[in-house]
Amino acid sequence: MSFTSALLARNRDLRVSVVARAVSLLGDEAAVIALTLRMHDSGAGAGAVAQLLVAGMLPLVVFAGIAGRLVDRYNSRSLLVWSGLAQAAVCAALALVHDRPATLALVVVLGAGQAVNGATWQALLPSIVEADQLAAAMGLSQAARTIAGIAAPAVGGILTGRYGTSVPLLLDAATFVAVTAAAFLIHTHRQARTASPGERIRGGFAIVRDDPVLAVLLTLLGGFIVLGAMVNVIEVFLVRDTLHASATWYGVLGGTWAVGMLAGSLLGARWSTPPALVRVLIVSAGVLSLSLAGYGVAPAVAWLLPMAVTGGAANGLLNLSTSAMTMLRAPDDARGRVSAAVNAVASAAMIGAYVLGGVLADVATPRQLFVASGVLGLLAPLAVGRMLLRAAAPTRQPAAAIG
Repeated sequence: MSFTSALLARNRDLRVSVVARAVSLLGDEAAVIALTLRMHDSGAGAGAVAQLLVAGMLPLVVFAGIAGRLVDRYNSRSLLVWSGLAQAAVCAALALVHDRPATLALVVVLGAGQAVNGATWQALLPSIVEADQLAAAMGLSQAARTIAGIAAPAVGGILTGRYGTSVPLLLDAATFVAVTAAAFLIHTHRQARTASPGERIRGGFAIVRDDPVLAVLLTLLGGFIVLGAMVNVIEVFLVRDTLHASATWYGVLGGTWAVGMLAGSLLGARWSTPPALVRVLIVSAGVLSLSLAGYGVAPAVAWLLPMAVTGGAANGLLNLSTSAMTMLRAPDDARGRVSAAVNAVASAAMIGAYVLGGVLADVATPRQLFVASGVLGLLAPLAVGRMLLRAAAPTRQPAAAIG
């Protein structure tokens, strides 16, 4: 039995957490498919679909500070229960409402709940496992969510096609009820330290800014999301128009990338110390960049398959090493604030990537954009790799959260 399998087998709280988050993601992604199809079938254009996607991500940016303080102030079980029930109610309302402004407003509320829910789970995980098990636990969670992400488009599409959009939205509501039940099943609670009179509670962005590792990590994360998600916008044009491949090939490549991410998530369990995680981060960032550049020079669509496997694996390792380093560096009583700050940067970068990809697609070819993305991405680990390794040395201590 592998280390990750043994860890999952002997840690009940970890099993519940991994399954709950994967089931919740499955419902969320299926709901996005349903809402996207509803927008399309109602005659809305690409702009309306973009509004839908932004409405779901924007609360993760806007409410990051509030969400982080809630996570660090209140009991983790209470937050999971109340945010889960609230999100279930919003999903049920979405199943009944078809008006576009009302739909977008409800999606914003759903995103606000996710800002709290997601940060709570991430801050709780280091309390469920030991520090040297954190990367493995995150890898298991990421792998389970990757599997859910692979299945979700099919689930959402099939349910919508057969029963309409209400059924997948009600399914999402049911997954939030399941998250609420999972909160009661988990024995581990996270009780944050309350500041004494006169102590100053620092925000998540301030903690990240003052930590020599987290500041660089967050910069790298934002940059890679902008570059990587930017090419997601134009990938369909590379496959269909430049390489003249079928829609089936486009779907196969997406699935192949996800399989690579699954492998990377499980492989990442081998490294647990900060210096090792930083080395994994630097190497995976470089490999991911080379894979993106490889997309741009591929002579035929079949050549993209090894690029997709390699890039997906590097993507999984990059996500895992960044998340593990973030939680290892974050002070125990500030994990919620740091997690919310990281989620805010990731969401803001994703929004920026969609906009940037749409703009650049009008002035450059898909090949040029993929090559530029890979080359620019490769410069980042080369420029800051040595600094990251020095900052992550064992003598360095994470920044204080209160004071």
